[in-house]
Amino acid sequence: MTEYATPGLCFSEPANGNAALQKVLADRGDLLDSIPGIPAVLNALLEELSQPPENVDLGRVVELVGRDESLAAQCLRVANSALFALRIPTDSLRGAVRTLGIGHTFEVAVSCTMMRIGGAQRALDPIVFWEHSLACAILSRKVARSVGFDDAEKAYLAGLLHDLGYVVNLVLVPNETLQVIERCSREGVFMAEAEYQSLGFTHCQSGEVLARKWNFSSDVVEAIRCHHHPAAAVIHPALVAIVSLADRLCRASGLGFGYVEKIDPTAGWESDWAILVEKCPLAAEMQWSDFVAHSYAYLNEVRELVKAMYQKPS
Repeated sequence: MTEYATPGLCFSEPANGNAALQKVLADRGDLLDSIPGIPAVLNALLEELSQPPENVDLGRVVELVGRDESLAAQCLRVANSALFALRIPTDSLRGAVRTLGIGHTFEVAVSCTMMRIGGAQRALDPIVFWEHSLACAILSRKVARSVGFDDAEKAYLAGLLHDLGYVVNLVLVPNETLQVIERCSREGVFMAEAEYQSLGFTHCQSGEVLARKWNFSSDVVEAIRCHHHPAAAVIHPALVAIVSLADRLCRASGLGFGYVEKIDPTAGWESDWAILVEKCPLAAEMQWSDFVAHSYAYLNEVRELVKAMYQKPS
């Protein structure tokens, strides 16, 4: 049992049942309007790109990318990076989208969304925030497909959005949250444990508030609230367990929030995996350890993508 197992029972408490959070919302809830939502053009693009590849309209994708200056610049940058570069650099959006392919164009679009949300608070390194979110999204989709979960793209979305509460906390209680971040970096404490001790609530509960404000589906809201305690999930336990496992693995592999946790984040994975064995047809035919052994290639893919988009050449 980990040191944070007992407070962990509170991580999945509904936001409207947490007195400390309700007090903060009563005093400062209007500040949530300052958090940038998903721009309409990116919303339309993500909807287009989330279709099966054979149904995606390339011309429509190029048109939507062209409406967003920063997104267009990122597509061109990544298409001409060492990760994708052809002998002759492309200088057109159509060429960039063709070079990247639908999958990587989707990742670039997602990155712009998460960077804008995460970058709204200067205390939260937007690259670190997005790198963890994207890594969790990709691994969630990989886990979902491996165990026969019926909606791998829903798993991707839940993995991508699971930590929105960090942004909420920095908006509602910035000074206290900065102290939590500093403590975690200094002592290697599990972030949700430190939040609960200092704030009386965690990013799981505050993330639920933003998710409901933005009208996310009930199963994604539950994944945001319960991703550190899947046993509390009642709507879609398998989805929550998938996000929890992906999150654990990312944090244990250096794709967390910029510090090493003193307790191995993968400790306690058995209860999450047991949910998948019960709910998903293929989970009983494989071992979690086998997936972990093959995960490093996926995580390296994320690191290379981040390097291509945001880091200066070495």
